[in-house]
Amino acid sequence: MLRRLTWLLALPTLVLALVTGVAVSPANAAYEHEFLTGYGQLVPLPAPVTPPQQCTTRQLHLNPGTYAWTLSTPGGYAPSEDIQVQDGDYTWSICVFPRATMWGAFTRLSKVGGGAYWERQTSFDISRTYTYYWESMLYNWGPLK
Repeated sequence: MLRRLTWLLALPTLVLALVTGVAVSPANAAYEHEFLTGYGQLVPLPAPVTPPQQCTTRQLHLNPGTYAWTLSTPGGYAPSEDIQVQDGDYTWSICVFPRATMWGAFTRLSKVGGGAYWERQTSFDISRTYTYYWESMLYNWGPLK
């Protein structure tokens, strides 16, 4: 009985090790990544939609470097794009909004105080009313070029 109990207690640790691979300590973590996630109930279009646009926004500080930037939605995505970011504070937003028969989505990254900004867009369709998630990701993979 003790042997079974030991095995059951060790199982979650074993599964975690198999899924995550070799552990990386914070001192070894060379790259940083950020996620901006929004969610809400979306309906198939055309249909009256309230509110007409759903956005999630946050402020963040980015170190200078090359970032891979993506936009993912329930039924579409914008392929990753590399952007060159200077050190500073940024406003990052992700929005979904109805178009005639499809949903549109965009993510925008703009430097606080003006100047540089980037925007990614895509559109998607859904077949049923449901609470969906949409996400933008920034992954710093290297220094400025």
